[in-house]
Amino acid sequence: MATDNNCAVIGSGIFGIEAVRELTRRNIAVDWYSSDPEPGGIWQPMPWGKTRESTELVNPGWCIAPELSRKPMVTVQEFRTLLKSWADERAHLQQRRFLTRVTGVVELDSHVCVATPEGETPYAFVIVATGHYGEPNIPFPRTGDNCFHASGLHDLTRIKPHESVLVVGGGQSGVEVCEEIIEERPDVPLSWCTGRKVRLISRLSPLAMIGTCVRYSTRGKPPRGFVITKSPATVPAHCTIMPTRVVQVEGGRVTFSDGNVQQFDHIIAATGYVSPVGLDFSAPDPARTKGMRLSPRRRIAALNYDGDGCGGASMRCARKQGAAAARLFADLGIRKKSAA
Repeated sequence: MATDNNCAVIGSGIFGIEAVRELTRRNIAVDWYSSDPEPGGIWQPMPWGKTRESTELVNPGWCIAPELSRKPMVTVQEFRTLLKSWADERAHLQQRRFLTRVTGVVELDSHVCVATPEGETPYAFVIVATGHYGEPNIPFPRTGDNCFHASGLHDLTRIKPHESVLVVGGGQSGVEVCEEIIEERPDVPLSWCTGRKVRLISRLSPLAMIGTCVRYSTRGKPPRGFVITKSPATVPAHCTIMPTRVVQVEGGRVTFSDGNVQQFDHIIAATGYVSPVGLDFSAPDPARTKGMRLSPRRRIAALNYDGDGCGGASMRCARKQGAAAARLFADLGIRKKSAA
């Protein structure tokens, strides 16, 4: 049966790492679950992670990490190194159960039951930090094997010389895939389907330093977002930008929402992910911090709750939510001792 002092964290991304840091800072031992082999979440190398090697983070300091505040841009490798150093703090208080899939989290009156294929374990308190990056999302019907999600594009070797490529998705991942193809495969005829009008801005611009959450007006139409690029002139010069949506893919035949039909050798969907289901909890606690939700008996804290995203300030949110969850567990222990 669970005791006053046992706690589990599920998830090893930024929010999971921060939760473990905050708990172990308080000398609390933690069982740490993750389906991945190492901490880092989306920042691990592919195929476990979901961040491309070519990615660079625009760093306003407060937004990413104080340790990197003096660097205007941070490479994926630098950020991975920092996350690993955080995850390894007070490792003697961590019982890592990595490469373990959690199949269920059930809150009971006296404890929380965490189920895995190996069995069930009771805990006094559980922090769920599984994030939003579940299954790859391709939001249009398709046939054939030449349409695939960007998370499956580990390198560009599957694209043969002079084969045409369509990148779908008007967010940061879409433009980064385009930049990588332009840089490494200039022979490839490239098109980018944005689904909206986007404004490309330099990574060194003041707007980029503020964050990608800034929006701009489009003369009475709904506001659109800025997309950060290494060079705002590069993508338009080497890529056909199509402000429309993909309706259907049949082999290499692509139908767009404006009625246009074109043929492509490869369609790469940089269209996000479907959030994991079964580990979300709907009871909010607005007095604590944005983005954290609590289960009805306050024994489960869900961090970075779907729909309460932190945008460019995810590191700051992770620290706040991790600390708030650790305080909740400490408060739970005090309440139990007082009741006794």
